[in-house]
Amino acid sequence: MTSPNFAFIPRNISKGGKQQRPSPHAASSRRLELTPTHEKESVYLGPSVSDKGKRKESEPLAKPVYNERDISVLVVLAFSDYALWLDSDLRRKTEESLQNEEHDAGFLPLSYLMRRAFGRENLSQEYMPTEANTVKAIRTHAGDVLEVRMLVSAPSSSAWYPSWKPERSSTGGYEVRRKDWSTLLDNATREFTRAQWDDRTIYLENIPAHYHTIPGIVQFAQGLLSQCTGSSIPNSIQNVILPPHHLDKTEDRPKCKGFALVTLCNAELCQIFLESWPWMRSFQPPESDDCNPAEDNLETKEASKFGFRTLPKARWDKLNEEYLAYRQKLINELADANEPPHISPNSDVRDVADNILEDTQAPPRNVTTIYSPYPFGCLVFARNLHLETNKTTLRALFATAFNSSPVNSAGIDYVDFNKGMDSCYLRLASPEHGRILVDRFSSQPVAQSHGLDDIGKTPGVSQKAITTEIIEGKKEEVYWEKVPEKVRRQAVEKVVKALGGKQPSAPAHTTYEHSEESRPRKKRNRC
Repeated sequence: MTSPNFAFIPRNISKGGKQQRPSPHAASSRRLELTPTHEKESVYLGPSVSDKGKRKESEPLAKPVYNERDISVLVVLAFSDYALWLDSDLRRKTEESLQNEEHDAGFLPLSYLMRRAFGRENLSQEYMPTEANTVKAIRTHAGDVLEVRMLVSAPSSSAWYPSWKPERSSTGGYEVRRKDWSTLLDNATREFTRAQWDDRTIYLENIPAHYHTIPGIVQFAQGLLSQCTGSSIPNSIQNVILPPHHLDKTEDRPKCKGFALVTLCNAELCQIFLESWPWMRSFQPPESDDCNPAEDNLETKEASKFGFRTLPKARWDKLNEEYLAYRQKLINELADANEPPHISPNSDVRDVADNILEDTQAPPRNVTTIYSPYPFGCLVFARNLHLETNKTTLRALFATAFNSSPVNSAGIDYVDFNKGMDSCYLRLASPEHGRILVDRFSSQPVAQSHGLDDIGKTPGVSQKAITTEIIEGKKEEVYWEKVPEKVRRQAVEKVVKALGGKQPSAPAHTTYEHSEESRPRKKRNRC
């Protein structure tokens, strides 16, 4: 018997590329595993019919859509001469890269450049386009300006990121460099000053509505330049600034409001712009040798339709300063108009007025009337009470302050106290009762020796005396807001009667017969 000359081969390998029909159990488990992913992707597809109206607040914002031309424009701006002059880190890394061999000179990681290209948009990582889309956009629309290559192995991230940053793992396998990399070190713009760049910057106003993005403004400006010069100038736009509103925050995404500051590559292009689209102009296309109205492109027609015009940045800065000064002047005039007129009387009138004011008594600050929301000055807060005391004991204790006073001894309307607390609120019959009570416990400090002590004693060395204070202002208002409206009305009427001298001379229990403590108890139904 001959032995078999083949080993055991698992079924999934022996079947090769043939697909097996999965079992019902496997299919169900696979559906369960894919369910979270499908739910996550469906968030961006819009709510279903059953979910309408349920995810208005939790539904994320739609991702901004960038076409290939927009992506290429933003990347080119991030690697322009102006960006190399402004960004010291980009300039340093470019200069270091230019020291490499010829086949590696000038290349930077594409992901590094993408963060600078989309950083001005204040976008998070999840909203940025992929590197594959960026490479396709560069090769399609910016192949005459940038050169892209793919690496077999990703470049070392230690040269671009500190060890503590999470972006180390995001370095992709693409690198990009400018086509004119060999002349970057000899470029005159490396030694430019701020004033020289300002001379190459113009202010654009009345930009057509469908160009209100940074890539749109670049496309709009390049279309106007190509119409006037007769040819397309690569890398002619160096930078675009959207002036922010004075109320915008630093983290807000910049928005175009119909105007922008555009920096061009040379002063000649600025002059062409300023002459073709001057600040003071009619809404008709300019007729000149450089621009032929019969062959106007789309950008020229839109510019004429919206009244597009330009201005040098130096002139715009001056007009902006005049505008800010005029706005501040209006604010100051408005503030002065709201102030009362200042009248300076002569010395005789001032002396007579001072004598009258000295003889006139100041009116009371808060006087309780029948229309008052609550009785003013009738709330006293007491602390350092015995923890085992009760309302009856506290009423008798604080009533001792009125024994030798001319006011009615039944001045405590209600004791607002909870068992186990060392403080309470006292609602009094009049503001005079409150002042007398506070003066009495301030001049003669006492403390409770036990929970049923309704007389008090002189506090010992280690014992705190009972302190009282009249509650006024916001604290008083907040307290009375929690009291029922009916009780507040009764308290106001009682104080008004006391202040008007109409307080009845009745027994003590009739004075607060309508208070919260004297409410009739509900009878319990016995089964």
